[in-house]
Amino acid sequence: MRVRSATPLDAARVSELISQYVPSGTLLPRSAEFVAAYAHDFVVADAGPEGVVGCAHLDAYSPTVAELRSLAVAPGQQGRGVGRALVAGVERLARKRGHTLLFAVSNDEAFFRHFGYAPEHIPELDRERSEVSRYKGVYVKPLVPAADAAAES
Repeated sequence: MRVRSATPLDAARVSELISQYVPSGTLLPRSAEFVAAYAHDFVVADAGPEGVVGCAHLDAYSPTVAELRSLAVAPGQQGRGVGRALVAGVERLARKRGHTLLFAVSNDEAFFRHFGYAPEHIPELDRERSEVSRYKGVYVKPLVPAADAAAES
């Protein structure tokens, strides 16, 4: 499996993956048209012959702050590191674009804490959160700039 940038050709599959988590309120719906238009902001986990088995979306809020959204993994692929690889892929994309703070909105605190995200109350998100989703927490991670990250490796 490899994580790569999405293309418009991935849009239908990405939309399908996300839609599996909409009824529970875990994710907001994303149409194939939306995904195709913003494919450059999505990363996908490509399992070769199995095709795309996961996706995640980087949504810029400002030049320095972005949200990791629409993290979805095919049910049969869960527990195999796909989610971890997608989070890392979105973090790389965020660093490349100069974002220094990445946040995720989720009910899975343990998952995000495992990757260095810390719970944080962001009052500006309260209204949006309560109106459109059932999530409980916001998890924030400062990002090392791309140039610094390359020097560390």
